[in-house]
Amino acid sequence: MKKSIRILIAALVIASMLLPRMADLVKFTAADEPFWLVVGANYYYALTHGELENTVYEYHPAVTTMWIGTAAMLAYFPEYRGLMNGYFQQEKTSFDTYLVEHGKNPLALLWWTRFFQVLLNVFLFVVAFLLLRSMLGEWTALAAVLLTSFAPYLFGQSRMLNHESMVGLFSLLTILAMTAHLFHKPAPALLILSASAAAFANLTKSSSIVLFPVVAVMVFVLAFTQWRTDKKISAAIISFLKTYGAWIGLFLLVYFIAWPGMWVDPGKMLYEVYGNAFSYAFQGARLSVTQELEPSSFSLASTSLGFTTLLLSIIWRTTPITWLGLLLSVVFLFHKNKALIPALAKYLIAFLLLEAFACIGMFAIVQGRDQPHYILAAYYGFEFAAALGWVYAFRWLAQSFQWVNKFSTQAVLFAVLLIAQAYPLFYTAPYFYTYINPLMALSGQPANFFYGERMEEAAAYLAAKPNAENETALVYFGRSFSYYYPGKTLLFKPILFDDKTQLIENLQQAEYLVIYEGLEERLPLLKEITPEHVIDLNGRQYVAIYRVSDIPSSFFSE
Repeated sequence: MKKSIRILIAALVIASMLLPRMADLVKFTAADEPFWLVVGANYYYALTHGELENTVYEYHPAVTTMWIGTAAMLAYFPEYRGLMNGYFQQEKTSFDTYLVEHGKNPLALLWWTRFFQVLLNVFLFVVAFLLLRSMLGEWTALAAVLLTSFAPYLFGQSRMLNHESMVGLFSLLTILAMTAHLFHKPAPALLILSASAAAFANLTKSSSIVLFPVVAVMVFVLAFTQWRTDKKISAAIISFLKTYGAWIGLFLLVYFIAWPGMWVDPGKMLYEVYGNAFSYAFQGARLSVTQELEPSSFSLASTSLGFTTLLLSIIWRTTPITWLGLLLSVVFLFHKNKALIPALAKYLIAFLLLEAFACIGMFAIVQGRDQPHYILAAYYGFEFAAALGWVYAFRWLAQSFQWVNKFSTQAVLFAVLLIAQAYPLFYTAPYFYTYINPLMALSGQPANFFYGERMEEAAAYLAAKPNAENETALVYFGRSFSYYYPGKTLLFKPILFDDKTQLIENLQQAEYLVIYEGLEERLPLLKEITPEHVIDLNGRQYVAIYRVSDIPSSFFSE
């Protein structure tokens, strides 16, 4: 292929991934994003004032997310470092007030953070394409990246300010680069890339520690194949230790360099991250609650979320195209025709599936919340393996049927496949991650998402009322609401479900209660009143708006 054609194709692919993700970038606000704006601002302040020991956030550790927040502050509000004196608590409304008082729009700051997040995610996709191209060829790489990039759930997550999309892509690059280094063309650059990607994955979220055993298995497979060839077990062990040891050493080096907090107080950084992570995972709460790690109290099976439950969550949120592609990839994994599918592709599929199942397995045995996006790294493993399954299915068709063995025919078939994969984006916008597989939907409905969806529409409805700027709304997930509402927003905190006294105090300050449907059992009050307005999502009643004046007076006097 001519170089000019390749450049044109690359430009078109990048544009196809970048532009759709940039459209309506702040049409809505997810529940966690405003929180991470505050954390990013604190990180920026700590860096610019040389207080590097304050660049830690518990167990995530969210370092990459905070770097993105820092980039947004530099682009939109660089003078913050000189105006601010200290740190905000990780609570959103006071930070918003501060921004407005200094002539800044919180929604504009969110736009900048999402902008940098999208740029990074697309860049990581491009690196994945280059790695795949070096191993399996240009068209295989192109097909795999496009099919994965436009999977609805991944697409939606990759355009928001969150950790999980970065964890998934960094984990993917770890596997791709290490496979290339071990089984294609050994090169220091590939080993460095794999270790660096793993370090950034762990700097994003501590759950990425699962990459250590996954990479160990990959290196062991190479050592085992070497032993089977030369029958020298000592050489195989030395090879394993050298390769895996070098990978770990590079990992630690990048981890240290990329996190300024490690330069001044590595003990505090690691304690905050992994101490809190283990406490939360095995004791159900952070160290601030449990005070210390007590291995004797660690509990696994009794609090397990369940491997099957998490896997079912992925099945709900992946397309029929992905399902069939995964089935094809498993079939080709055991196919003996090397002319059809090379051994390198089999290794890659196997390692992608290993990483995906390892991610699910880790979350299945720990305590904590079971939000579906927490296992996003598993989605990337499954989606790329499925895409490779489709690639080799097309290759089998081309070898079996003459009419398919034409570039134009294969291009048309792939275009149909890609359109089928991306079609849900047209009816799930802008909440692309709310996609539900229609085949699974036939068996019922999963739990609601409750991640900030439709709150901007609820805010618009109340904002259209006379005197809205002087009214107050008590809002469940008010962080996603306040950016779009000119009045005052009170946050409906989880404690209000159980503490009636505090609930009454909050209701007495508000004219409206805005809350998601389906919470009547947690808040029986909702059974006694009729909403003024209800907003749907995907054909289901989703957000309800109640007038506080409609609440029976007996509720306040009990």
